[in-house]
Amino acid sequence: MNSEQEQLHFIGVGGVGMSGIARVAHDQGMAVSGSDIKESRYTKQLRDAGVTVFIGQDGANIPDGDVTVVVSTAILENNPELIEARRRNLPIVHRAQMLARLGRDLDTLAVAGTHGKTTTSSMLASTLDAMGYDPTFLIGGIVRAYGTNAHSGRGRSYVVEADESDKSFTYLSPAAAIVTNIEADHLDHYEGLDEIYAQFAAFLSGVREDGPIVVCGDDPKLAEVARGTGRAVTTYGFSEDCDARILATEAQGVGTRFTLRLPDGRVVASRIKQNPGLHNVSNGAAVLTLISLLGLDVDLAAEKLQEFAGVRRRFDLIGEAGGVTVVDDYAHHPTEIAATIKAAKALDFNRVHVLFQPHRYSRVALFTDIMRDEFGSAFDEADTVTFMDVYSAGEAPVPGVTGKTFLNVVTDHGHPHAVFVPRRIDVVPHMLEVAEPGDLVITMGAGDVTAIAPQLVDELGR
Repeated sequence: MNSEQEQLHFIGVGGVGMSGIARVAHDQGMAVSGSDIKESRYTKQLRDAGVTVFIGQDGANIPDGDVTVVVSTAILENNPELIEARRRNLPIVHRAQMLARLGRDLDTLAVAGTHGKTTTSSMLASTLDAMGYDPTFLIGGIVRAYGTNAHSGRGRSYVVEADESDKSFTYLSPAAAIVTNIEADHLDHYEGLDEIYAQFAAFLSGVREDGPIVVCGDDPKLAEVARGTGRAVTTYGFSEDCDARILATEAQGVGTRFTLRLPDGRVVASRIKQNPGLHNVSNGAAVLTLISLLGLDVDLAAEKLQEFAGVRRRFDLIGEAGGVTVVDDYAHHPTEIAATIKAAKALDFNRVHVLFQPHRYSRVALFTDIMRDEFGSAFDEADTVTFMDVYSAGEAPVPGVTGKTFLNVVTDHGHPHAVFVPRRIDVVPHMLEVAEPGDLVITMGAGDVTAIAPQLVDELGR
């Protein structure tokens, strides 16, 4: 592939994943254009970088000549640009295929898992960069230190977040891989856990023959799936039988200091500065384990990991006003929700209030059915829970499915202080009544609840 001549057009370029791929392709010298139905921070960043971006989708947006069209699973069959691409017999590739092609001449380090992959891949990229390796990276969240999710480096490493949601991560052929955990999720694409396990096994089977495979040993089924590929596997975690074992932890402010015994017996100490909770210690242990297996200076890595400033929307401190602290978090799966609340409760706040926005009608209907117990208990440690209405993400409403669906699940499970606030305009006034000086408020979910966090800080400061 001649990157200087190839033309790419991205349908739906305004999201965090597609925009990052478009940016790196542009940096590699390809002629890049794209479109989306609305402006976003990502479309603006692309335009500032010199990428042609159309707002509104029309077949005429696709450039003349030989163009490769890049799509994601979210692009519907009736999209006018997809229809035009097919009419012109243009090659159409999935974004994961393009993600793989961009790393064809680099050493791809892929991070997968149901939870933690954004934070872990960000830790890995940031640590390698601080060590002087200047990696290229493509991640599904904004790395605070860079203000972006994508960077084209001059080094050999290519750090990518491998997204299992639509099974497309099997397009990758990594030089090395981390898998943080496997749980039931994205059941609109999978029939159940057995199919999810099979896809993760296929992903790991694609790792280069001599490439390290690092998986969390605290998830015994994950370790079993990984070893079932017949490949050499290194486990990390808190369990006694892990190859790389976390020996001790000590809370330090919002962060945690920890010691890790590596597979070769060496012991290193490091600190997760910005992200609370033992799940983030586990993420850091994964990074140090992989770096040690790559033959790099793990003592330097342990030192540089301490500089990691976090990822936006992962326990993201928005502000403090009126004695109330407000953070924003992307958690929307019960395991993520429970881990985030548990980490918050370990900090020095009087009470923890969660403002949760359910994501997609289809997921609410599915998860409150087959994962009812898990969602019911996920909010147990929160002092109060406020449910907003569902963020549709473009889906048509499902009769009987609202934020009250979640409320019913949580109250049926016994939470004494959970409410549903159906109108968005009433959410901030409600939270102002609930929160008191010394409390923490977490705005939580995968939708636009993130916009409420700064509004709340502003109102608290009045």
